[in-house]
Amino acid sequence: MDLPIGRTAAQRICAWIKGTWREPIEAALQGTPFDIDLACAIACKETGVHVFQFLGSLSDDDILARCVFDASGDAAGTSRSAFPRNTAAFRSRYGDAFTEMLIEEANRTRLIRGLDAASWVYKGYGLFQYDLQHVVEDEAFFRGRRWYDFDACLDKLVSELQRKYDDAHGDLRDAVRRYNGSGPKAELYATHVMQYLEFSQAVEA
Repeated sequence: MDLPIGRTAAQRICAWIKGTWREPIEAALQGTPFDIDLACAIACKETGVHVFQFLGSLSDDDILARCVFDASGDAAGTSRSAFPRNTAAFRSRYGDAFTEMLIEEANRTRLIRGLDAASWVYKGYGLFQYDLQHVVEDEAFFRGRRWYDFDACLDKLVSELQRKYDDAHGDLRDAVRRYNGSGPKAELYATHVMQYLEFSQAVEA
């Protein structure tokens, strides 16, 4: 299977997450059908490619802060159907100050990744990539840079997963697929997450 990151990298990320946040994750998931391995698996899929590069060079807090990814709708060759379709659509609705703040956050991450600055609002925020489409009903999360806070990111993950699990009538894999969307890309997403789930289950940290 052609995964974004392999077993070794994924298990290092899982060990880091479990070693750093096991207690709040297990507390947040108590009474749900989810476990810490699923949380680790989703993190591996959503941000693992970059987080693996950050480990050892950034603090835990800085890694969380710099999880600003997904330039879809603005980067060449990409498109996006959900709001905001691109930076221009976001600026039109929310104005310059908010737009420029998010562009600055994206460029702080781009700098660490060795990329030049760009005039793009990125669409994914936090370790589990809370999507910017939620700004419509959850503006405070983005204005307040709440993705810097692990507990805030975890809360969004759990609430969104629970909704998708209910929609999937208790089918965990389908809930994971729905967490990403629909169509072939979402099916592949679910396949990857379930593989990372197996990798995480072998990590005892």
